[in-house]
Amino acid sequence: MNILLIMSDEHRRDLMGCAGHPLVQTPNLDALSAQGVRFANAYCNSPLCVPSRASFATGLHVHETENWDNAKPYAGTHPSWGKYLSEAGVQVVTVGKLHFDPASDTGFADQRRPTKMSRDGGGLHRSPVQRQAKARERFNDVGAGDFWFDRTEKETEAAIDFIAHEAGREGKPWALWLDYVPPHFPLVAPRPFYDLYPEDAVDLPYDNPSAEHHPALEEMRTYFDGRNIDEATLRRTRAAYYGLVSYIDHQVGRVVQALQESGQAEDTLVIYTSDHGESLGDHDLWWKCTMYEQSVGVPLIMAGPSIPRGEVRTEPVSLIDVTATLADALGQVPPPSWQGRSLLPIAQGKERRGDDEVVFSQYHAHGVSHGIFMIRKGQFKYVYYPHFPAQLFNLENDPRELHDLAIDASYAPVLADLHAALTRIVNPEEVDERALADQRKRLQELEALKNS
Repeated sequence: MNILLIMSDEHRRDLMGCAGHPLVQTPNLDALSAQGVRFANAYCNSPLCVPSRASFATGLHVHETENWDNAKPYAGTHPSWGKYLSEAGVQVVTVGKLHFDPASDTGFADQRRPTKMSRDGGGLHRSPVQRQAKARERFNDVGAGDFWFDRTEKETEAAIDFIAHEAGREGKPWALWLDYVPPHFPLVAPRPFYDLYPEDAVDLPYDNPSAEHHPALEEMRTYFDGRNIDEATLRRTRAAYYGLVSYIDHQVGRVVQALQESGQAEDTLVIYTSDHGESLGDHDLWWKCTMYEQSVGVPLIMAGPSIPRGEVRTEPVSLIDVTATLADALGQVPPPSWQGRSLLPIAQGKERRGDDEVVFSQYHAHGVSHGIFMIRKGQFKYVYYPHFPAQLFNLENDPRELHDLAIDASYAPVLADLHAALTRIVNPEEVDERALADQRKRLQELEALKNS
Protein backbone atom coordinates (compact mmCIF):
# COMPACT_ATOMS: atom_id res chain seq x y z
CA MET A 1 0.00 0.00 0.00
CA ASN A 2 1.11 3.54 -0.79
CA ILE A 3 -0.35 6.88 0.29
CA LEU A 4 -1.10 10.04 -1.65
CA LEU A 5 -2.07 12.65 0.95
CA ILE A 6 -3.26 15.99 -0.43
CA MET A 7 -3.81 18.79 2.07
CA SER A 8 -4.97 22.30 1.28
CA ASP A 9 -4.94 25.25 3.65
CA GLU A 10 -8.14 26.86 4.93
CA HIS A 11 -10.70 24.83 2.95
CA ARG A 12 -14.01 24.63 4.84
CA ARG A 13 -15.70 21.29 4.44
CA ASP A 14 -19.13 22.42 3.19
CA LEU A 15 -17.69 24.03 0.07
CA MET A 16 -17.63 21.02 -2.26
CA GLY A 17 -20.20 19.73 -4.68
CA CYS A 18 -20.11 16.32 -2.98
CA ALA A 19 -20.93 18.04 0.32
CA GLY A 20 -24.05 19.50 -1.23
CA HIS A 21 -22.97 23.06 -1.94
CA PRO A 22 -25.16 24.47 -4.73
CA LEU A 23 -22.52 26.76 -6.25
CA VAL A 24 -18.98 25.53 -5.65
CA GLN A 25 -17.67 23.40 -8.51
CA THR A 26 -15.34 20.59 -7.41
CA PRO A 27 -15.68 17.87 -10.05
CA ASN A 28 -12.44 16.12 -9.12
CA LEU A 29 -13.14 15.99 -5.40
CA ASP A 30 -16.66 14.87 -6.25
CA ALA A 31 -15.20 12.07 -8.37
CA LEU A 32 -12.81 11.09 -5.57
CA SER A 33 -15.74 11.00 -3.16
CA ALA A 34 -17.72 8.84 -5.59
CA GLN A 35 -14.78 6.43 -5.74
CA GLY A 36 -14.40 6.29 -1.96
CA VAL A 37 -15.72 7.52 1.38
CA ARG A 38 -16.39 11.07 2.55
CA PHE A 39 -16.31 11.84 6.26
CA ALA A 40 -19.03 14.45 6.71
CA ASN A 41 -18.05 15.46 10.26
CA ALA A 42 -14.27 15.78 10.27
CA TYR A 43 -12.51 18.34 12.45
CA CYS A 44 -9.06 19.81 12.90
CA ASN A 45 -7.56 19.70 16.38
CA SER A 46 -6.91 23.44 16.40
CA PRO A 47 -8.28 25.97 13.88
CA LEU A 48 -4.94 27.60 13.07
CA CYS A 49 -2.11 26.57 10.75
CA VAL A 50 0.84 25.81 13.04
CA PRO A 51 -1.04 24.18 15.93
CA SER A 52 -3.16 22.09 13.58
CA ARG A 53 -0.20 20.90 11.54
CA ALA A 54 1.93 20.15 14.62
CA SER A 55 -0.91 18.07 16.01
CA PHE A 56 -1.37 16.27 12.70
CA ALA A 57 2.36 15.60 12.38
CA THR A 58 2.67 14.07 15.83
CA GLY A 59 -0.75 12.53 16.48
CA LEU A 60 -0.89 14.55 19.71
CA HIS A 61 -3.17 17.27 21.02
CA VAL A 62 -1.97 20.86 21.07
CA HIS A 63 -1.63 20.96 24.87
CA GLU A 64 0.82 18.06 24.48
CA THR A 65 2.93 19.55 21.66
CA GLU A 66 2.65 23.12 23.08
CA ASN A 67 2.71 24.56 19.56
CA TRP A 68 0.12 27.10 20.64
CA ASP A 69 0.38 29.71 17.88
CA ASN A 70 1.91 30.61 14.53
CA ALA A 71 5.07 31.94 16.18
CA LYS A 72 6.04 28.51 17.53
CA PRO A 73 6.30 26.02 14.64
CA TYR A 74 6.72 22.30 15.08
CA ALA A 75 10.43 21.54 15.56
CA GLY A 76 10.50 17.78 16.01
CA THR A 77 10.34 17.75 19.83
CA HIS A 78 7.78 14.96 19.58
CA PRO A 79 8.44 12.40 16.81
CA SER A 80 6.41 12.86 13.64
CA TRP A 81 4.66 10.29 11.51
CA GLY A 82 7.24 11.15 8.84
CA LYS A 83 10.04 9.93 11.11
CA TYR A 84 8.04 6.91 12.23
CA LEU A 85 7.20 5.75 8.71
CA SER A 86 10.66 6.51 7.32
CA GLU A 87 12.24 4.33 10.03
CA ALA A 88 9.76 1.59 9.06
CA GLY A 89 11.10 1.60 5.49
CA VAL A 90 8.55 3.87 3.82
CA GLN A 91 9.73 6.46 1.31
CA VAL A 92 8.26 9.70 2.70
CA VAL A 93 8.24 12.77 0.45
CA THR A 94 6.61 16.16 1.00
CA VAL A 95 5.82 18.82 -1.57
CA GLY A 96 4.79 22.36 -0.61
CA LYS A 97 3.81 23.96 2.68
CA LEU A 98 4.55 22.22 5.96
CA HIS A 99 4.72 25.27 8.26
CA PHE A 100 7.37 23.53 10.37
CA ASP A 101 10.66 24.92 11.71
CA PRO A 102 13.04 24.65 8.73
CA ALA A 103 16.08 24.57 11.00
CA SER A 104 14.95 21.47 12.89
CA ASP A 105 14.81 17.76 12.20
CA THR A 106 11.07 17.14 11.97
CA GLY A 107 11.36 13.67 10.46
CA PHE A 108 10.42 14.85 6.97
CA ALA A 109 13.83 14.74 5.33
CA ASP A 110 12.78 14.80 1.68
CA GLN A 111 11.01 18.16 1.31
CA ARG A 112 10.43 19.45 -2.22
CA ARG A 113 9.44 23.01 -3.01
CA PRO A 114 8.97 23.84 0.67
CA THR A 115 7.19 27.09 1.44
CA LYS A 116 9.25 29.61 3.39
CA MET A 117 8.18 29.57 7.03
CA SER A 118 7.07 32.97 8.34
CA ARG A 119 6.44 33.34 12.07
CA ASP A 120 3.36 35.35 12.97
CA GLY A 121 3.84 36.92 16.39
CA GLY A 122 0.28 38.20 16.60
CA GLY A 123 -0.68 35.27 18.80
CA LEU A 124 1.69 36.49 21.51
CA HIS A 125 -0.26 39.72 22.06
CA ARG A 126 -3.30 38.40 23.89
CA SER A 127 -3.67 40.57 26.96
CA PRO A 128 -5.19 42.86 25.95
CA VAL A 129 -6.28 41.67 22.51
CA GLN A 130 -5.01 44.10 19.88
CA ARG A 131 -6.46 44.80 16.47
CA GLN A 132 -4.41 43.01 13.84
CA ALA A 133 -2.28 45.42 11.87
CA LYS A 134 -3.57 45.94 8.33
CA ALA A 135 -6.32 43.34 8.79
CA ARG A 136 -8.76 45.53 6.89
CA GLU A 137 -6.39 45.72 3.93
CA ARG A 138 -6.90 42.02 3.24
CA PHE A 139 -10.32 42.86 1.84
CA ASN A 140 -8.73 45.16 -0.73
CA ASP A 141 -6.56 42.39 -2.20
CA VAL A 142 -9.44 40.23 -3.41
CA GLY A 143 -10.35 39.22 -6.95
CA ALA A 144 -8.83 37.62 -10.04
CA GLY A 145 -5.08 37.29 -10.49
CA ASP A 146 -2.05 35.04 -10.55
CA PHE A 147 -0.81 35.45 -6.98
CA TRP A 148 -0.91 31.70 -6.26
CA PHE A 149 -0.44 30.43 -9.82
CA ASP A 150 3.33 29.91 -10.17
CA ARG A 151 3.83 28.31 -6.76
CA THR A 152 0.82 26.02 -7.05
CA GLU A 153 1.58 24.87 -10.58
CA LYS A 154 5.16 24.00 -9.65
CA GLU A 155 4.00 22.06 -6.60
CA THR A 156 1.62 20.04 -8.77
CA GLU A 157 4.37 19.41 -11.30
CA ALA A 158 6.76 18.27 -8.56
CA ALA A 159 4.16 15.82 -7.24
CA ILE A 160 3.41 14.48 -10.71
CA ASP A 161 7.14 14.10 -11.41
CA PHE A 162 7.62 12.07 -8.23
CA ILE A 163 4.67 9.80 -9.00
CA ALA A 164 5.70 9.28 -12.61
CA HIS A 165 9.45 8.76 -12.17
CA GLU A 166 10.32 7.89 -8.58
CA ALA A 167 7.41 6.43 -6.63
CA GLY A 168 7.92 2.69 -6.10
CA ARG A 169 11.25 2.62 -7.91
CA GLU A 170 13.09 1.77 -4.69
CA GLY A 171 10.91 -1.30 -4.23
CA LYS A 172 9.33 -0.03 -1.02
CA PRO A 173 6.03 1.66 -0.15
CA TRP A 174 5.81 5.41 -0.42
CA ALA A 175 3.87 8.26 1.15
CA LEU A 176 3.60 11.58 -0.69
CA TRP A 177 2.28 14.54 1.30
CA LEU A 178 1.31 17.24 -1.20
CA ASP A 179 0.49 20.46 0.63
CA TYR A 180 -1.12 23.46 -1.11
CA VAL A 181 -1.59 26.94 0.38
CA PRO A 182 -4.83 27.99 -1.41
CA PRO A 183 -7.64 28.64 -0.71
CA HIS A 184 -5.89 30.55 2.10
CA PHE A 185 -5.86 34.34 1.95
CA PRO A 186 -5.03 36.42 -0.03
CA LEU A 187 -8.18 35.61 -1.96
CA VAL A 188 -6.81 35.97 -5.46
CA ALA A 189 -7.99 33.27 -7.86
CA PRO A 190 -6.72 32.63 -11.39
CA ARG A 191 -9.09 34.34 -13.82
CA PRO A 192 -10.66 31.19 -15.38
CA PHE A 193 -11.64 29.97 -11.92
CA TYR A 194 -12.73 33.33 -10.58
CA ASP A 195 -15.02 33.71 -13.58
CA LEU A 196 -16.84 30.50 -12.64
CA TYR A 197 -18.60 32.56 -9.98
CA PRO A 198 -20.19 35.81 -11.23
CA GLU A 199 -20.24 38.21 -8.32
CA ASP A 200 -23.96 38.91 -8.66
CA ALA A 201 -24.72 35.18 -8.44
CA VAL A 202 -22.72 34.18 -5.36
CA ASP A 203 -24.38 33.94 -1.98
CA LEU A 204 -23.75 36.30 0.92
CA PRO A 205 -22.60 35.36 4.45
CA TYR A 206 -25.30 34.50 6.93
CA ASP A 207 -25.65 35.96 10.42
CA ASN A 208 -23.82 39.03 9.15
CA PRO A 209 -24.05 41.38 10.98
CA SER A 210 -24.25 38.85 13.78
CA ALA A 211 -27.14 38.62 16.22
CA GLU A 212 -24.95 37.12 18.94
CA HIS A 213 -22.46 39.08 21.01
CA HIS A 214 -20.45 36.50 22.87
CA PRO A 215 -17.49 38.31 24.49
CA ALA A 216 -14.81 35.98 23.10
CA LEU A 217 -16.22 36.28 19.59
CA GLU A 218 -16.47 40.05 19.95
CA GLU A 219 -12.74 40.00 20.73
CA MET A 220 -12.22 38.01 17.52
CA ARG A 221 -14.34 40.41 15.45
CA THR A 222 -12.38 43.35 16.79
CA TYR A 223 -9.01 41.69 16.17
CA PHE A 224 -9.69 40.77 12.55
CA ASP A 225 -11.50 44.06 11.80
CA GLY A 226 -14.03 42.42 9.49
CA ARG A 227 -17.30 44.06 10.46
CA ASN A 228 -19.37 46.34 8.22
CA ILE A 229 -17.96 45.06 4.93
CA ASP A 230 -19.92 46.38 1.94
CA GLU A 231 -21.92 43.95 -0.17
CA ALA A 232 -19.75 44.30 -3.27
CA THR A 233 -16.66 43.30 -1.29
CA LEU A 234 -18.50 40.42 0.35
CA ARG A 235 -19.43 39.10 -3.07
CA ARG A 236 -15.85 39.44 -4.34
CA THR A 237 -14.49 37.51 -1.37
CA ARG A 238 -16.95 34.69 -2.03
CA ALA A 239 -16.22 34.59 -5.75
CA ALA A 240 -12.46 34.55 -5.13
CA TYR A 241 -12.58 31.94 -2.38
CA TYR A 242 -14.86 29.69 -4.41
CA GLY A 243 -12.54 30.19 -7.38
CA LEU A 244 -9.53 29.11 -5.30
CA VAL A 245 -11.38 26.01 -4.12
CA SER A 246 -12.10 25.11 -7.75
CA TYR A 247 -8.48 25.84 -8.65
CA ILE A 248 -7.20 23.41 -5.99
CA ASP A 249 -9.80 20.89 -7.15
CA HIS A 250 -8.25 21.18 -10.63
CA GLN A 251 -4.82 20.41 -9.18
CA VAL A 252 -6.19 17.39 -7.32
CA GLY A 253 -7.54 16.10 -10.62
CA ARG A 254 -4.17 16.45 -12.32
CA VAL A 255 -2.33 14.58 -9.56
CA VAL A 256 -4.88 11.78 -9.30
CA GLN A 257 -4.76 11.37 -13.08
CA ALA A 258 -0.97 11.05 -12.88
CA LEU A 259 -1.38 8.38 -10.22
CA GLN A 260 -3.77 6.46 -12.46
CA GLU A 261 -1.43 6.76 -15.45
CA SER A 262 1.47 5.47 -13.34
CA GLY A 263 -0.35 2.17 -12.79
CA GLN A 264 -0.17 2.50 -9.00
CA ALA A 265 -3.70 3.71 -8.25
CA GLU A 266 -4.96 0.25 -7.30
CA ASP A 267 -2.36 0.04 -4.55
CA THR A 268 -2.56 3.61 -3.25
CA LEU A 269 -4.78 5.17 -0.60
CA VAL A 270 -5.69 8.71 -1.65
CA ILE A 271 -6.65 11.17 1.09
CA TYR A 272 -7.82 14.75 0.66
CA THR A 273 -8.20 17.11 3.63
CA SER A 274 -7.29 20.57 4.94
CA ASP A 275 -5.65 21.93 8.09
CA HIS A 276 -8.71 24.02 9.09
CA GLY A 277 -11.60 25.92 7.56
CA GLU A 278 -12.54 29.54 6.88
CA SER A 279 -15.39 31.63 8.31
CA LEU A 280 -15.74 33.78 5.17
CA GLY A 281 -17.99 36.31 6.92
CA ASP A 282 -20.51 33.86 8.40
CA HIS A 283 -21.34 34.85 11.99
CA ASP A 284 -19.64 38.18 11.15
CA LEU A 285 -16.26 36.43 11.43
CA TRP A 286 -13.26 35.98 9.13
CA TRP A 287 -10.30 33.65 8.77
CA LYS A 288 -10.33 30.66 11.14
CA CYS A 289 -9.68 30.61 14.92
CA THR A 290 -13.19 29.81 16.20
CA MET A 291 -15.12 26.63 16.95
CA TYR A 292 -17.91 27.27 14.47
CA GLU A 293 -18.23 24.53 11.86
CA GLN A 294 -16.89 26.76 9.08
CA SER A 295 -13.62 27.18 10.93
CA VAL A 296 -12.98 23.96 12.84
CA GLY A 297 -14.54 21.60 10.28
CA VAL A 298 -12.38 20.17 7.49
CA PRO A 299 -13.08 18.17 4.32
CA LEU A 300 -11.96 14.55 4.46
CA ILE A 301 -12.19 12.07 1.58
CA MET A 302 -10.51 8.66 1.26
CA ALA A 303 -10.38 6.41 -1.77
CA GLY A 304 -8.32 3.39 -2.68
CA PRO A 305 -7.88 -0.33 -1.96
CA SER A 306 -10.53 -1.83 0.34
CA ILE A 307 -12.43 1.47 0.56
CA PRO A 308 -16.10 1.25 -0.49
CA ARG A 309 -17.30 3.49 -3.28
CA GLY A 310 -19.63 6.45 -2.93
CA GLU A 311 -20.34 6.19 0.79
CA VAL A 312 -20.55 8.83 3.53
CA ARG A 313 -19.59 8.38 7.16
CA THR A 314 -21.20 10.72 9.68
CA GLU A 315 -19.24 9.86 12.83
CA PRO A 316 -17.26 12.85 14.16
CA VAL A 317 -13.55 12.28 13.51
CA SER A 318 -10.44 14.45 13.52
CA LEU A 319 -7.08 14.95 11.83
CA ILE A 320 -5.19 13.00 14.49
CA ASP A 321 -7.32 10.04 13.40
CA VAL A 322 -5.88 10.57 9.92
CA THR A 323 -2.39 10.41 11.43
CA ALA A 324 -3.15 6.95 12.82
CA THR A 325 -4.72 5.97 9.50
CA LEU A 326 -1.45 6.64 7.66
CA ALA A 327 0.39 4.11 9.82
CA ASP A 328 -2.41 1.57 9.61
CA ALA A 329 -2.64 1.80 5.82
CA LEU A 330 1.08 1.13 5.54
CA GLY A 331 0.92 -1.92 7.79
CA GLN A 332 2.36 -0.23 10.86
CA VAL A 333 0.93 -0.15 14.37
CA PRO A 334 0.42 3.48 15.47
CA PRO A 335 2.66 4.35 18.44
CA PRO A 336 0.82 4.29 21.78
CA SER A 337 1.47 8.01 22.29
CA TRP A 338 -0.69 8.93 19.29
CA GLN A 339 -4.13 10.05 20.42
CA GLY A 340 -6.12 9.22 17.28
CA ARG A 341 -7.43 5.93 15.93
CA SER A 342 -7.28 4.63 12.38
CA LEU A 343 -10.25 5.47 10.22
CA LEU A 344 -9.81 2.48 7.92
CA PRO A 345 -12.25 0.23 9.87
CA ILE A 346 -14.88 2.98 9.74
CA ALA A 347 -14.27 3.66 6.06
CA GLN A 348 -14.50 -0.05 5.29
CA GLY A 349 -17.77 -0.36 7.20
CA LYS A 350 -16.26 -2.75 9.77
CA GLU A 351 -16.64 -0.39 12.69
CA ARG A 352 -18.91 2.40 13.79
CA ARG A 353 -18.07 4.90 16.49
CA GLY A 354 -20.84 5.28 19.04
CA ASP A 355 -22.55 8.44 20.17
CA ASP A 356 -20.45 8.41 23.34
CA GLU A 357 -17.24 9.06 21.34
CA VAL A 358 -15.86 12.60 21.43
CA VAL A 359 -13.79 14.79 19.13
CA PHE A 360 -11.66 17.49 20.77
CA SER A 361 -10.23 20.76 19.48
CA GLN A 362 -8.62 23.77 21.16
CA TYR A 363 -7.33 27.24 20.30
CA HIS A 364 -4.74 29.46 22.04
CA ALA A 365 -3.65 32.23 19.71
CA HIS A 366 -4.40 35.63 18.25
CA GLY A 367 -7.73 37.35 18.62
CA VAL A 368 -8.77 36.01 22.04
CA SER A 369 -7.57 36.78 25.55
CA HIS A 370 -8.10 33.20 26.72
CA GLY A 371 -8.24 29.72 25.22
CA ILE A 372 -11.19 28.02 23.57
CA PHE A 373 -12.01 24.31 23.92
CA MET A 374 -14.49 22.24 21.91
CA ILE A 375 -16.08 18.86 22.42
CA ARG A 376 -18.18 17.24 19.68
CA LYS A 377 -20.20 14.31 21.00
CA GLY A 378 -23.13 12.86 19.08
CA GLN A 379 -25.41 15.65 17.89
CA PHE A 380 -24.03 18.21 20.34
CA LYS A 381 -21.13 20.63 20.22
CA TYR A 382 -19.89 22.14 23.47
CA VAL A 383 -17.57 25.17 23.39
CA TYR A 384 -15.90 26.04 26.66
CA TYR A 385 -14.21 29.37 27.44
CA PRO A 386 -12.32 29.47 30.77
CA HIS A 387 -13.30 33.10 31.40
CA PHE A 388 -16.47 33.50 29.35
CA PRO A 389 -19.87 31.76 29.06
CA ALA A 390 -19.94 28.33 27.40
CA GLN A 391 -21.89 27.61 24.22
CA LEU A 392 -23.93 24.55 23.29
CA PHE A 393 -25.34 23.70 19.87
CA ASN A 394 -27.43 20.83 18.56
CA LEU A 395 -25.88 20.38 15.12
CA GLU A 396 -28.63 18.11 13.86
CA ASN A 397 -31.39 20.61 14.56
CA ASP A 398 -29.29 23.76 14.14
CA PRO A 399 -26.46 23.13 11.64
CA ARG A 400 -25.82 26.87 11.29
CA GLU A 401 -25.26 27.23 15.04
CA LEU A 402 -27.67 30.11 15.49
CA HIS A 403 -29.30 28.95 18.72
CA ASP A 404 -27.07 28.69 21.78
CA LEU A 405 -28.67 26.14 24.12
CA ALA A 406 -26.29 26.83 27.01
CA ILE A 407 -28.69 29.47 28.32
CA ASP A 408 -31.56 26.95 28.46
CA ALA A 409 -31.73 25.39 31.94
CA SER A 410 -33.25 22.20 30.55
CA TYR A 411 -29.89 21.42 28.89
CA ALA A 412 -27.95 21.54 32.16
CA PRO A 413 -27.47 17.71 32.19
CA VAL A 414 -26.08 17.83 28.65
CA LEU A 415 -23.68 20.61 29.60
CA ALA A 416 -22.53 18.68 32.64
CA ASP A 417 -21.94 15.53 30.61
CA LEU A 418 -19.96 17.36 27.94
CA HIS A 419 -17.90 19.28 30.46
CA ALA A 420 -17.02 16.01 32.16
CA ALA A 421 -15.92 14.65 28.78
CA LEU A 422 -13.74 17.74 28.30
CA THR A 423 -12.05 17.45 31.68
CA ARG A 424 -11.26 13.80 31.07
CA ILE A 425 -9.05 15.01 28.22
CA VAL A 426 -7.65 18.25 29.59
CA ASN A 427 -7.75 20.70 32.46
CA PRO A 428 -8.83 23.77 30.45
CA GLU A 429 -7.91 26.37 33.08
CA GLU A 430 -4.44 24.89 33.60
CA VAL A 431 -3.78 24.61 29.86
CA ASP A 432 -5.07 28.12 29.21
CA GLU A 433 -2.69 29.58 31.77
CA ARG A 434 0.20 27.42 30.54
CA ALA A 435 -0.27 28.69 26.99
CA LEU A 436 -0.54 32.31 28.12
CA ALA A 437 2.55 32.02 30.33
CA ASP A 438 4.58 30.55 27.46
CA GLN A 439 3.43 33.32 25.14
CA ARG A 440 4.23 36.05 27.68
CA LYS A 441 7.72 34.61 28.08
CA ARG A 442 8.36 34.48 24.34
CA LEU A 443 7.03 38.02 23.90
CA GLN A 444 9.40 39.27 26.60
CA GLU A 445 12.28 37.47 24.90
CA LEU A 446 11.42 39.07 21.56
CA GLU A 447 11.18 42.52 23.10
CA ALA A 448 14.49 42.05 24.90
CA LEU A 449 16.09 40.99 21.63
CA LYS A 450 14.76 44.11 19.91
CA ASN A 451 16.14 46.34 22.64
CA SER A 452 19.55 44.68 22.83
